[in-house]
Amino acid sequence: MSNDLYNTGNYQKAAFGEFGLRQIASGATSTVGEKYNAIVAMEDSTITCTNAATGGDTAITSLELSAGLIIYGTFHTISCAAGKVIAYIE
Repeated sequence: MSNDLYNTGNYQKAAFGEFGLRQIASGATSTVGEKYNAIVAMEDSTITCTNAATGGDTAITSLELSAGLIIYGTFHTISCAAGKVIAYIE
């Protein structure tokens, strides 16, 4: 379940990972029902994800991330085809 990020305290907790994280390895998919606010590539990775954007792309397919790269947003589903990522729970 996601948290109300309009509350300053919740926003700051989410920004520093205090709601937890999930490691998603090659061939795995994120936990159903969770939302994530950042994805960090622990090694060169390829992911597919959906997000809650009101504009722009709402689905990203076969995105290649270099090790150490961080992307931000509100992600609903993350699948890792190669590599390993950490997804921070919103």
